[in-house]
Amino acid sequence: MQANEITLLCRVVDNFGDIGVVYRLARAISDIDSKIQLNIICSSLQSFAAMNSAVDKNKEVQKIEYNGASWTIIDWNITTPRLIELNGCLPDFGVILECFQCGRPDFLEDILFDKQNTKLYRIINVEYLTAEDFAEEFHCLKSGTRSALVKKVNFMPGFTAKTGGMILDRSFMESLTKAKATPKNPHEFKVTLFSYERDFTTVFDALIEFQGVIQQKDPDFKVRVLAADGKSLPYAKKAQEATHSKLDFTALPFMAQGEWDALLCSADFNFIRGEDSLSRACLCSKPFFWHAYVQEDNYQLVKVEAVLNKLIPYIKDAGTGQNLKRQWFNYNTPDAGLDKDSLVQLFTATYDGSLTRGFAGFSDDLLLNGDLGMNLLNYIKSL
Repeated sequence: MQANEITLLCRVVDNFGDIGVVYRLARAISDIDSKIQLNIICSSLQSFAAMNSAVDKNKEVQKIEYNGASWTIIDWNITTPRLIELNGCLPDFGVILECFQCGRPDFLEDILFDKQNTKLYRIINVEYLTAEDFAEEFHCLKSGTRSALVKKVNFMPGFTAKTGGMILDRSFMESLTKAKATPKNPHEFKVTLFSYERDFTTVFDALIEFQGVIQQKDPDFKVRVLAADGKSLPYAKKAQEATHSKLDFTALPFMAQGEWDALLCSADFNFIRGEDSLSRACLCSKPFFWHAYVQEDNYQLVKVEAVLNKLIPYIKDAGTGQNLKRQWFNYNTPDAGLDKDSLVQLFTATYDGSLTRGFAGFSDDLLLNGDLGMNLLNYIKSL
Protein backbone atom coordinates (compact mmCIF):
# COMPACT_ATOMS: atom_id res chain seq x y z
CA MET A 1 0.00 0.00 0.00
CA GLN A 2 1.08 3.61 -0.55
CA ALA A 3 0.98 5.67 2.65
CA ASN A 4 0.20 9.34 2.00
CA GLU A 5 -0.48 9.94 5.69
CA ILE A 6 1.08 8.29 8.74
CA THR A 7 0.17 8.80 12.39
CA LEU A 8 2.73 8.38 15.18
CA LEU A 9 1.56 7.77 18.75
CA CYS A 10 3.72 8.73 21.73
CA ARG A 11 2.76 8.41 25.38
CA VAL A 12 5.61 10.12 27.22
CA VAL A 13 6.91 8.03 30.13
CA ASP A 14 10.53 9.16 30.28
CA ASN A 15 10.60 12.97 30.28
CA PHE A 16 12.36 13.24 26.90
CA GLY A 17 13.37 9.69 25.93
CA ASP A 18 10.14 8.53 24.29
CA ILE A 19 9.34 11.72 22.41
CA GLY A 20 13.02 12.00 21.49
CA VAL A 21 12.89 8.72 19.56
CA VAL A 22 9.49 9.54 18.00
CA TYR A 23 10.69 12.99 16.94
CA ARG A 24 13.81 11.48 15.38
CA LEU A 25 11.73 8.84 13.56
CA ALA A 26 9.34 11.51 12.25
CA ARG A 27 12.27 13.51 10.89
CA ALA A 28 13.74 10.41 9.27
CA ILE A 29 10.43 9.64 7.50
CA SER A 30 10.06 13.22 6.27
CA ASP A 31 13.70 13.24 5.11
CA ILE A 32 12.88 10.24 2.92
CA ASP A 33 9.52 11.48 1.58
CA SER A 34 8.39 15.00 2.41
CA LYS A 35 5.07 14.38 0.66
CA ILE A 36 3.89 12.08 3.45
CA GLN A 37 1.59 13.92 5.88
CA LEU A 38 2.61 13.09 9.45
CA ASN A 39 0.28 13.29 12.44
CA ILE A 40 2.03 13.10 15.81
CA ILE A 41 -0.23 12.42 18.78
CA CYS A 42 1.70 13.13 21.97
CA SER A 43 0.72 12.97 25.65
CA SER A 44 3.21 15.69 26.69
CA LEU A 45 3.38 18.63 24.33
CA GLN A 46 5.62 20.32 26.91
CA SER A 47 8.29 17.65 26.36
CA PHE A 48 7.82 17.87 22.59
CA ALA A 49 8.14 21.67 22.71
CA ALA A 50 11.50 21.29 24.44
CA MET A 51 12.63 19.21 21.45
CA ASN A 52 11.17 21.52 18.80
CA SER A 53 10.57 25.20 19.51
CA ALA A 54 7.93 25.35 16.76
CA VAL A 55 5.62 23.22 18.93
CA ASP A 56 3.24 25.19 21.16
CA LYS A 57 2.68 23.21 24.37
CA ASN A 58 -0.72 24.91 24.87
CA LYS A 59 -2.30 24.10 21.48
CA GLU A 60 -4.44 20.98 21.19
CA VAL A 61 -4.02 20.85 17.40
CA GLN A 62 -1.31 22.65 15.44
CA LYS A 63 0.41 22.39 12.10
CA ILE A 64 4.15 22.84 11.68
CA GLU A 65 6.58 22.24 8.84
CA TYR A 66 9.78 20.25 8.77
CA ASN A 67 11.97 20.64 5.68
CA GLY A 68 8.95 21.11 3.43
CA ALA A 69 6.93 18.30 5.05
CA SER A 70 3.63 18.96 6.80
CA TRP A 71 3.16 17.76 10.38
CA THR A 72 -0.03 17.94 12.46
CA ILE A 73 0.63 17.81 16.21
CA ILE A 74 -2.31 16.57 18.29
CA ASP A 75 -2.79 16.51 22.06
CA TRP A 76 -3.30 12.94 23.29
CA ASN A 77 -6.28 13.94 25.46
CA ILE A 78 -8.34 15.68 22.77
CA THR A 79 -11.90 14.53 21.99
CA THR A 80 -13.09 13.59 18.51
CA PRO A 81 -15.49 16.56 18.15
CA ARG A 82 -12.77 18.94 19.31
CA LEU A 83 -10.27 17.45 16.84
CA ILE A 84 -12.72 17.89 13.96
CA GLU A 85 -13.47 21.44 15.11
CA LEU A 86 -9.81 22.49 15.26
CA ASN A 87 -8.49 20.47 12.31
CA GLY A 88 -11.46 20.88 9.99
CA CYS A 89 -11.78 17.12 9.50
CA LEU A 90 -10.53 13.83 10.90
CA PRO A 91 -7.02 12.88 9.81
CA ASP A 92 -6.61 9.68 7.82
CA PHE A 93 -5.65 7.16 10.49
CA GLY A 94 -5.08 4.37 7.98
CA VAL A 95 -1.45 3.73 9.01
CA ILE A 96 -0.60 4.15 12.68
CA LEU A 97 2.83 3.77 14.27
CA GLU A 98 2.10 2.90 17.89
CA CYS A 99 5.48 3.53 19.47
CA PHE A 100 6.63 1.35 22.37
CA GLN A 101 3.28 -0.41 22.97
CA CYS A 102 2.01 2.95 24.23
CA GLY A 103 -1.64 2.15 23.64
CA ARG A 104 -4.03 4.54 21.92
CA PRO A 105 -5.82 7.70 23.09
CA ASP A 106 -9.50 7.29 23.85
CA PHE A 107 -10.67 9.29 20.83
CA LEU A 108 -8.63 7.14 18.45
CA GLU A 109 -9.74 3.93 20.14
CA ASP A 110 -13.34 4.97 19.54
CA ILE A 111 -12.64 5.65 15.86
CA LEU A 112 -10.78 2.38 15.22
CA PHE A 113 -13.29 0.12 16.92
CA ASP A 114 -16.52 1.88 15.95
CA LYS A 115 -18.97 -0.93 15.14
CA GLN A 116 -20.18 1.05 12.13
CA ASN A 117 -16.66 1.22 10.70
CA THR A 118 -15.95 -0.40 7.31
CA LYS A 119 -12.44 0.97 6.81
CA LEU A 120 -9.21 -1.07 7.18
CA TYR A 121 -6.68 0.31 9.69
CA ARG A 122 -3.09 -0.87 10.12
CA ILE A 123 -1.24 -0.47 13.41
CA ILE A 124 2.50 -1.02 13.44
CA ASN A 125 3.91 -1.33 16.95
CA VAL A 126 7.41 0.17 16.77
CA GLU A 127 9.10 -1.32 19.81
CA TYR A 128 11.94 -0.17 22.03
CA LEU A 129 15.44 -0.86 20.75
CA THR A 130 16.88 -4.09 22.13
CA ALA A 131 19.81 -6.33 21.30
CA GLU A 132 18.05 -9.37 22.76
CA ASP A 133 17.52 -12.33 20.43
CA PHE A 134 13.73 -12.07 20.60
CA ALA A 135 13.94 -8.93 18.44
CA GLU A 136 14.46 -11.14 15.37
CA GLU A 137 11.63 -13.48 16.39
CA PHE A 138 9.13 -10.67 16.97
CA HIS A 139 10.06 -8.56 13.94
CA CYS A 140 7.05 -8.35 11.60
CA LEU A 141 5.11 -10.74 13.85
CA LYS A 142 1.36 -10.18 13.65
CA SER A 143 -0.64 -9.35 16.76
CA GLY A 144 -4.39 -9.67 17.28
CA THR A 145 -6.90 -6.89 17.93
CA ARG A 146 -10.60 -7.03 18.71
CA SER A 147 -11.57 -6.15 15.13
CA ALA A 148 -10.85 -7.88 11.84
CA LEU A 149 -10.55 -4.42 10.27
CA VAL A 150 -7.73 -3.36 12.61
CA LYS A 151 -4.55 -5.21 11.67
CA LYS A 152 -1.56 -5.00 14.00
CA VAL A 153 2.07 -6.08 13.58
CA ASN A 154 5.28 -5.66 15.59
CA PHE A 155 8.25 -3.86 14.04
CA MET A 156 11.50 -4.25 15.94
CA PRO A 157 14.42 -1.83 15.81
CA GLY A 158 17.58 -3.81 16.39
CA PHE A 159 21.19 -4.74 15.82
CA THR A 160 20.93 -7.28 13.00
CA ALA A 161 19.75 -7.50 9.39
CA LYS A 162 16.78 -9.58 10.59
CA THR A 163 15.36 -6.57 12.47
CA GLY A 164 14.30 -3.08 11.39
CA GLY A 165 17.72 -1.56 12.12
CA MET A 166 18.23 1.87 13.70
CA ILE A 167 17.13 5.38 12.74
CA LEU A 168 19.66 6.97 10.38
CA ASP A 169 18.19 10.45 10.20
CA ARG A 170 19.87 13.00 7.96
CA SER A 171 21.00 15.30 10.79
CA PHE A 172 22.80 12.52 12.64
CA MET A 173 24.44 11.16 9.51
CA GLU A 174 25.71 14.65 8.66
CA SER A 175 27.18 14.95 12.18
CA LEU A 176 28.84 11.56 11.83
CA THR A 177 30.33 12.39 8.44
CA LYS A 178 31.62 15.73 9.68
CA ALA A 179 33.19 14.19 12.79
CA LYS A 180 35.00 11.55 10.74
CA ALA A 181 36.38 14.24 8.41
CA THR A 182 37.53 16.57 11.20
CA PRO A 183 41.12 16.05 12.43
CA LYS A 184 41.30 15.14 16.11
CA ASN A 185 43.01 17.47 18.56
CA PRO A 186 45.82 15.23 19.91
CA HIS A 187 46.09 17.29 23.11
CA GLU A 188 42.46 16.80 24.13
CA PHE A 189 40.41 13.82 25.34
CA LYS A 190 36.72 14.72 25.32
CA VAL A 191 34.28 12.75 27.51
CA THR A 192 30.48 13.20 27.61
CA LEU A 193 28.55 12.28 30.73
CA PHE A 194 24.81 11.54 30.67
CA SER A 195 23.26 8.91 32.93
CA TYR A 196 20.77 8.16 35.64
CA GLU A 197 21.68 8.94 39.25
CA ARG A 198 25.01 7.40 40.35
CA ASP A 199 28.35 8.22 41.99
CA PHE A 200 30.99 9.28 39.45
CA THR A 201 33.94 9.70 41.80
CA THR A 202 35.76 6.60 40.50
CA VAL A 203 35.21 7.71 36.89
CA PHE A 204 36.72 11.12 37.68
CA ASP A 205 39.61 9.55 39.65
CA ALA A 206 40.38 7.29 36.68
CA LEU A 207 40.26 10.20 34.23
CA ILE A 208 42.62 12.20 36.46
CA GLU A 209 45.11 9.32 36.63
CA PHE A 210 44.84 8.75 32.87
CA GLN A 211 45.38 12.46 32.27
CA GLY A 212 48.50 12.41 34.45
CA VAL A 213 49.99 9.46 32.57
CA ILE A 214 49.52 11.10 29.17
CA GLN A 215 50.79 14.46 30.44
CA GLN A 216 54.14 12.84 31.18
CA LYS A 217 54.56 12.58 27.41
CA ASP A 218 52.41 15.55 26.41
CA PRO A 219 52.31 18.37 28.99
CA ASP A 220 49.57 20.14 26.99
CA PHE A 221 47.20 17.17 27.21
CA LYS A 222 43.86 17.77 28.95
CA VAL A 223 40.76 15.72 29.68
CA ARG A 224 37.51 17.63 29.11
CA VAL A 225 34.34 16.36 30.79
CA LEU A 226 31.08 17.62 29.27
CA ALA A 227 28.24 16.82 31.66
CA ALA A 228 24.74 16.87 30.17
CA ASP A 229 21.80 18.56 31.83
CA GLY A 230 19.56 16.10 33.67
CA LYS A 231 19.53 13.59 36.52
CA SER A 232 23.27 12.91 36.45
CA LEU A 233 24.47 16.52 36.46
CA PRO A 234 24.38 17.06 40.28
CA TYR A 235 26.36 13.82 40.74
CA ALA A 236 28.89 14.89 38.12
CA LYS A 237 29.33 18.25 39.86
CA LYS A 238 29.79 16.48 43.20
CA ALA A 239 32.49 14.23 41.74
CA GLN A 240 34.22 17.24 40.19
CA GLU A 241 34.33 18.92 43.61
CA ALA A 242 35.47 15.75 45.36
CA THR A 243 38.40 15.40 42.96
CA HIS A 244 39.40 19.06 43.48
CA SER A 245 38.58 20.21 39.93
CA LYS A 246 41.59 18.57 38.30
CA LEU A 247 39.66 18.07 35.06
CA ASP A 248 38.37 20.62 32.56
CA PHE A 249 34.66 20.37 33.48
CA THR A 250 31.67 21.92 31.71
CA ALA A 251 28.04 21.65 32.82
CA LEU A 252 26.02 21.71 29.60
CA PRO A 253 22.61 23.35 29.14
CA PHE A 254 19.72 21.38 27.66
CA MET A 255 20.73 20.59 24.08
CA ALA A 256 18.70 20.01 20.94
CA GLN A 257 19.05 16.58 19.34
CA GLY A 258 21.28 17.83 16.53
CA GLU A 259 23.69 19.48 18.97
CA TRP A 260 23.81 16.36 21.15
CA ASP A 261 24.40 14.13 18.10
CA ALA A 262 27.32 16.30 17.00
CA LEU A 263 28.82 16.18 20.49
CA LEU A 264 28.59 12.38 20.75
CA CYS A 265 30.18 11.98 17.32
CA SER A 266 33.06 14.33 18.14
CA ALA A 267 33.81 13.03 21.65
CA ASP A 268 36.45 10.41 22.42
CA PHE A 269 34.45 8.52 25.04
CA ASN A 270 30.72 8.70 25.86
CA PHE A 271 28.82 7.82 29.02
CA ILE A 272 25.16 7.68 27.95
CA ARG A 273 21.73 6.45 29.00
CA GLY A 274 18.35 5.78 27.42
CA GLU A 275 17.34 4.35 24.04
CA ASP A 276 17.92 7.36 21.81
CA SER A 277 21.43 8.08 23.09
CA LEU A 278 22.22 4.34 23.08
CA SER A 279 21.41 4.10 19.38
CA ARG A 280 23.48 7.22 18.63
CA ALA A 281 26.42 5.93 20.69
CA CYS A 282 26.28 2.57 18.92
CA LEU A 283 26.44 4.32 15.54
CA CYS A 284 29.03 7.03 16.20
CA SER A 285 32.16 4.82 16.20
CA LYS A 286 33.36 5.88 19.66
CA PRO A 287 33.79 3.82 22.87
CA PHE A 288 30.99 4.26 25.37
CA PHE A 289 29.36 3.06 28.58
CA TRP A 290 25.59 2.60 28.58
CA HIS A 291 23.59 3.17 31.77
CA ALA A 292 20.39 1.14 31.42
CA TYR A 293 17.27 2.02 33.40
CA VAL A 294 17.21 -0.10 36.57
CA GLN A 295 14.47 -2.74 36.47
CA GLU A 296 13.01 -5.26 38.89
CA ASP A 297 15.37 -8.14 39.74
CA ASN A 298 18.15 -6.29 37.88
CA TYR A 299 16.64 -7.26 34.52
CA GLN A 300 18.56 -4.35 33.01
CA LEU A 301 21.63 -6.60 33.16
CA VAL A 302 20.00 -8.91 30.60
CA LYS A 303 19.67 -5.95 28.24
CA VAL A 304 23.25 -4.87 28.96
CA GLU A 305 24.59 -8.37 28.28
CA ALA A 306 22.66 -8.53 24.99
CA VAL A 307 24.34 -5.33 23.75
CA LEU A 308 27.73 -6.57 24.90
CA ASN A 309 27.25 -9.88 23.08
CA LYS A 310 26.87 -7.92 19.85
CA LEU A 311 29.75 -5.53 20.64
CA ILE A 312 32.55 -7.54 22.28
CA PRO A 313 33.45 -9.67 19.21
CA TYR A 314 34.64 -6.47 17.49
CA ILE A 315 37.25 -5.82 20.20
CA LYS A 316 40.36 -7.69 19.09
CA ASP A 317 42.18 -7.78 22.42
CA ALA A 318 40.39 -10.36 24.59
CA GLY A 319 41.60 -8.82 27.85
CA THR A 320 40.29 -5.38 26.90
CA GLY A 321 36.96 -6.89 25.88
CA GLN A 322 36.55 -8.73 29.17
CA ASN A 323 37.60 -5.63 31.09
CA LEU A 324 34.93 -3.60 29.26
CA LYS A 325 32.31 -6.24 29.99
CA ARG A 326 33.08 -6.33 33.73
CA GLN A 327 32.94 -2.55 34.04
CA TRP A 328 29.68 -2.29 32.07
CA PHE A 329 28.10 -4.80 34.46
CA ASN A 330 29.44 -2.94 37.49
CA TYR A 331 28.21 0.35 36.05
CA ASN A 332 24.70 -1.11 35.71
CA THR A 333 24.50 -2.94 39.04
CA PRO A 334 23.19 -0.76 41.87
CA ASP A 335 25.76 -0.29 44.65
CA ALA A 336 28.46 -2.08 42.66
CA GLY A 337 31.76 -0.23 42.41
CA LEU A 338 33.79 0.51 39.30
CA ASP A 339 37.48 -0.40 39.25
CA LYS A 340 39.70 2.65 38.75
CA ASP A 341 42.65 0.77 37.23
CA SER A 342 40.36 -0.99 34.76
CA LEU A 343 38.85 2.34 33.69
CA VAL A 344 42.32 3.81 33.20
CA GLN A 345 43.16 0.89 30.92
CA LEU A 346 39.99 1.48 28.88
CA PHE A 347 40.70 5.20 28.52
CA THR A 348 44.28 4.40 27.50
CA ALA A 349 43.09 1.87 24.91
CA THR A 350 40.77 4.57 23.55
CA TYR A 351 43.60 7.10 23.42
CA ASP A 352 45.91 4.74 21.50
CA GLY A 353 43.07 3.83 19.11
CA SER A 354 42.81 0.10 19.78
CA LEU A 355 39.43 0.24 21.57
CA THR A 356 38.10 2.90 19.20
CA ARG A 357 38.78 0.67 16.19
CA GLY A 358 36.63 -2.06 17.73
CA PHE A 359 33.71 0.26 18.33
CA ALA A 360 34.10 1.71 14.84
CA GLY A 361 33.82 -1.75 13.29
CA PHE A 362 30.68 -2.37 15.36
CA SER A 363 29.17 0.92 14.16
CA ASP A 364 30.04 0.30 10.51
CA ASP A 365 28.20 -3.03 10.50
CA LEU A 366 25.13 -1.51 12.20
CA LEU A 367 24.94 1.08 9.43
CA LEU A 368 24.76 -1.76 6.90
CA ASN A 369 21.42 -2.86 8.42
CA GLY A 370 19.82 0.21 6.88
CA ASP A 371 17.60 2.97 8.18
CA LEU A 372 14.63 2.10 10.38
CA GLY A 373 12.60 4.86 8.70
CA MET A 374 13.26 3.51 5.20
CA ASN A 375 12.69 -0.06 6.34
CA LEU A 376 9.34 0.96 7.83
CA LEU A 377 8.23 2.74 4.64
CA ASN A 378 9.26 -0.23 2.51
CA TYR A 379 7.32 -2.53 4.81
CA ILE A 380 4.20 -0.34 4.55
CA LYS A 381 4.49 -0.39 0.74
CA SER A 382 4.59 -4.20 0.84
CA LEU A 383 1.26 -4.47 2.67
